[in-house]
Amino acid sequence: MSGYDIAKAFESSLQFFWHAQNSHIYLELKKLEKKGYICGKTVIQSDRPNKKIFSITETGKKEFMSWLAKGAGEESTHFKSSFLMKVFFGGNMTPIQSTDMLRKFKTDCEAYLKKMGKTPESIEKYGYDMEPYQTIYWQFTVDFGYGFIKHCIEWAELCIKKLESINGQDLKED
Repeated sequence: MSGYDIAKAFESSLQFFWHAQNSHIYLELKKLEKKGYICGKTVIQSDRPNKKIFSITETGKKEFMSWLAKGAGEESTHFKSSFLMKVFFGGNMTPIQSTDMLRKFKTDCEAYLKKMGKTPESIEKYGYDMEPYQTIYWQFTVDFGYGFIKHCIEWAELCIKKLESINGQDLKED
């Protein structure tokens, strides 16, 4: 795949658990190529700019399999969220401001859940030459993503209800 193809694959299949900007993808491709984990081949195009297509090397496959075998470790339960930091310090805002922030979060999650509806098409598109048992793992991550976003929506609704009930204040939307 080219860097552009990888970016599109990320956008349509991995985005809910691993975000990568184009600049980061190209930087990592250079690093991987330098280490001998992938090799790139320039494809000359007459109607478009030339592009570089990357393939994994045997060394890269071995390194990838080694990485997979290491298991989850601590990083599987630790993640950073600037939004949750804002929620944690939300007591410094008015309950109305906090409620507005949570409503926006809920709306964003609902929009993202709708966008995730296209993910099965991506699995089919990028898994066309793979065995079904391989793409089932992709579906596992999609299932996790759906569940996570649905939980975020439910959590935001619960937080909003709690804030609306503080001191009997009316914080409901107009």
